Amino acid sequence: MAESDRLPPTVGALSQHILRAQIQGRVWGQACILQQERLDPMLHGYYKLDDLKLQPKTTDLPLAPEAFVEMVKCQCKSNCTSNRCSCKRKNLPCTDLCLCSTNCDNDEDTLTKMIVMVNLPLFFGFSVQ
Repeated sequence: MAESDRLPPTVGALSQHILRAQIQGRVWGQACILQQERLDPMLHGYYKLDDLKLQPKTTDLPLAPEAFVEMVKCQCKSNCTSNRCSCKRKNLPCTDLCLCSTNCDNDEDTLTKMIVMVNLPLFFGFSVQ
């Protein structure tokens, strides 16, 4: 399956990262000071879980517009080898948003492996028969 961490960062992710970096910069800048002025982590890129642990906010914006998310995901129950798969029909690889199985034959990783296996013999100057 295509990994969602391969998506490029958004402006929302950048702004949250900058907020978290401000806290780190403040701590490092005041390392020699006994009474440091602390920034509120809740206002600088963090949120609290139920057990009161701080977690970083990854973004404050959606990763993609909702219309795009709804448009590009299949509802397949199998490995997406036929044109019944809406992603395959549109010549798109399946993504993490799709409901297909983990052994999908139309995901980006499988397609990349297939391209390499087909083109590798050509690269080395012999053909597969």
